[in-house]
Amino acid sequence: MKNMKKIVLFLLIAVMSISIVGCGQKEENVIKMGFVPLKDGDKLIESVEPLTEMLSKELGIKVEGFTATNYVGVVEGLGSGQVDFGFIPPFAYVLANQENGAKVILTALNKSGESKYRTQFMVRKDSDIDSFQDIKGKIVAFVDPSSTSGYLFPGAHLINEGIDIEKDIQPMYSGGHDKSLQLLLNKDVDVAATFVDIRERYKDEFPTAMEDIKILGYTDYIPGISVTVKGDMDEKMEEDIKSALIKIADTEEGKELLKNLFNMYGFEEATDEDYDIIRTTAKTMNVDLKEAN
Repeated sequence: MKNMKKIVLFLLIAVMSISIVGCGQKEENVIKMGFVPLKDGDKLIESVEPLTEMLSKELGIKVEGFTATNYVGVVEGLGSGQVDFGFIPPFAYVLANQENGAKVILTALNKSGESKYRTQFMVRKDSDIDSFQDIKGKIVAFVDPSSTSGYLFPGAHLINEGIDIEKDIQPMYSGGHDKSLQLLLNKDVDVAATFVDIRERYKDEFPTAMEDIKILGYTDYIPGISVTVKGDMDEKMEEDIKSALIKIADTEEGKELLKNLFNMYGFEEATDEDYDIIRTTAKTMNVDLKEAN
């Protein structure tokens, strides 16, 4: 009888221990939000804490920030399970989707309230360039070979216009959108590819830009920064994250936080098809997606 009591007592203790461990594990559940530092890493980790706290409150589960040195690090984190969701640019999303089935749920809105943007081609009003065919033989200012709006999309646009960007033009990489505009105004290049509309953004620095420069044309639209979740995420959690971010972006505190952290002004629901233009552009430009972020 004593042995039976001991067995029963042992079983009760075992059950209680399992229950306590189970509760502890539940309390310790954490989801990781991935991002890339835009300034000093330590300062950024501190600054995203208000966002992770807001998300934790909305989701009812602890949210922690995962810092990567580059966007490929977030992509790899999504594949390994080290990151549950993250803020990544369009080429990084396509790479994550291609490599580990990651899924886009939201696209960030810009200051104009749009979830997309595009590149403009500019020439001087006193030039003889009136069409894209006139660009052949000219010097074209791009920003950087890895820049989405400053090279990849305008390069693909020129290729689609029948221009061989390795033989028909002389590319020059300025290192900045404003520097491309300056080169054009100084007549050091014949064409400049920049964001829309750089003439307005830098009107104080380049007061004659509106008068001296005209727009030749535009590229296709480029999707904005994505909110991407890991491929095997639970559908309910996926929806909860989406709803939480949209709700936070609708509050004054949330708006200010997203603007200061990531230059985001809200979110719009997104689908994988929204990013097909990225795949097309990558193919046109023969881009290795790992090198495009």
